[in-house]
Amino acid sequence: MLSKMYRDIRRRRIRLFCHSIGFTDAATLEMGGEYAIFLDFSKLGSVDQYQEALGHEIGHCATGCTHSVASPWDLVEKHEYKADRWAFEHYLPANELQSAIDAGLTEPWQLAEWYGFPESYVRKALEYWTKRRGVRFRTNE
Repeated sequence: MLSKMYRDIRRRRIRLFCHSIGFTDAATLEMGGEYAIFLDFSKLGSVDQYQEALGHEIGHCATGCTHSVASPWDLVEKHEYKADRWAFEHYLPANELQSAIDAGLTEPWQLAEWYGFPESYVRKALEYWTKRRGVRFRTNE
């Protein structure tokens, strides 16, 4: 999955920096139509957390949904949702999740291990697909 993310970063000409941010584990900055992602490894405890943060931040760049730190909460929530939605559609798409389920990975923790994301993020993706998009994942059980 990381190789796919790095290809997206190169293709979109996003700059990637590893730097202590202080207030969060990851942030995206936009200036003049150019994007930079900052990741704070001291706050990202594992590769799956890194992958979650990176996918989400690429989503901000891809959708153009960035905001000032002082933005109203409703705008921040809207932008965070759009970044996650983009990441789910590109890194945890419904058809690939269904293929994994068909292969016997029916528990969220199994999908999380397979895709390299935290279980909580996979659960959030499954909720997006089922509740927001109406996808009905079928199981062989």
